[in-house]
Amino acid sequence: MKKTILSAISFLIILSFSVTLIHAQEPNETPQASPTPTIQYKMPYPGMLPDNSLYKLKVLRDKIILALIQDPNKKAGYYLLLANKQLLMSRMLIDKGNIPLARETALKGENQITLMTFVFKNAGREPQANFLDEVKLASLKHQELLEEIISKVNTNDAKIFSDILEFSQRNVRELQRLTEDRN
Repeated sequence: MKKTILSAISFLIILSFSVTLIHAQEPNETPQASPTPTIQYKMPYPGMLPDNSLYKLKVLRDKIILALIQDPNKKAGYYLLLANKQLLMSRMLIDKGNIPLARETALKGENQITLMTFVFKNAGREPQANFLDEVKLASLKHQELLEEIISKVNTNDAKIFSDILEFSQRNVRELQRLTEDRN
């Protein structure tokens, strides 16, 4: 029994140490600020990108956390955090030249906002005013990032990112409508 516990603890220590080493060896992936950012919203640093071999562990962790969160407001906040990280990941992937993965990641990011909307619909409540304001500001930042991405990619990819941009605008309208329907 003690050997099993020690083995498990050792494995976790080695895993966390190896993730730290792998992350420390990656080049600095902090995105460069655009010359004139118009939306003042601080995006959280996304950490490991989807092109990392350990990214699936991060996704699994996020799914477990979402399953454990019971409070609709906290769950919605976590969805917003995931969306913010994924949109920034998408831009970072564009900078690395991985456009197909950037498209997929941006779409998943906006899908997080849709899932957040369903949290409020299923709970039968509206988002708090300050949270709704934060989501609107975050969505404007998402749209700014998507417009920046559109300017960097070819016409076919730009069409896909334009669709994701429209998806973002629709999500904000849906949240706004949800709030107005309850008033």
